[in-house]
Amino acid sequence: MMTEQDPISPDAKTQIEPGSPTAVGSEGPPDPDLRETAVRQLSETPVETPTPMIDIHPSTHAANTWREFFIHIATIVLGLLIAIGLEQTVEYFHERHELRIAREELRVEVEQDSAIGVRNMQSIHDLQAKLNADMALLLAHRATNKPLTGKLDFTSRFTKTHYAALKSNQLSGSLALMPHAELEQYDFFFSVNETIMMQARDWNNSIEIAKAIATRSPDGQLSPQDTSELISAISQTQGQLAFTETLIGFAQASRLKGQPILGP
Repeated sequence: MMTEQDPISPDAKTQIEPGSPTAVGSEGPPDPDLRETAVRQLSETPVETPTPMIDIHPSTHAANTWREFFIHIATIVLGLLIAIGLEQTVEYFHERHELRIAREELRVEVEQDSAIGVRNMQSIHDLQAKLNADMALLLAHRATNKPLTGKLDFTSRFTKTHYAALKSNQLSGSLALMPHAELEQYDFFFSVNETIMMQARDWNNSIEIAKAIATRSPDGQLSPQDTSELISAISQTQGQLAFTETLIGFAQASRLKGQPILGP
């Protein structure tokens, strides 16, 4: 039996050696190294930036009467109408701007093609005169069966017209903004010019055939068959040139009168 005066044996006490870690739950001074490590980890942790949110301000109070309800609805409708009106206004002026640019580009191209048409008309007249002289030589050769008294001349010069402004504005949709009557006028002008270029290819092929036949007899002593083929090729070319000249006249007249002109 132990009394209050009995001393406690030193062996029963908990022995704590110097340098040993402090027991869990024991109080003691904090470790400075642990504090620095924790601060460093917190500083290295990336901070996520919050995504900005759209502020929606609700009505300060709900509509308590039918009057307030209809005022609220009317305000919403009026705002929508204003937004739609502004959008349509911007679109209208944008379309007007595109149409103005398209008209200017087409005007420049029509002026250029008209000038080309004048030069091509003169080239056709010159070629027709040469073919008339060639035809006279061939007819004289066939009648006398003597060598040609002159040299056959098939030289010609014809300039291609432009279509860049028309094609680009068709792709962009600007021509859809143009009034139908105005669009019809441009369509006629450029369609006629396209037909003129097709005709030019046709009579140019006829001229190449005539040149090939003429080279068979460089001395001018053509065979009866070559003479007949040359006369036929030149006659065909003259007919094609006459039709081309008519088409150029249509194109020039449509530009001068400012309205579409139907063909014959």
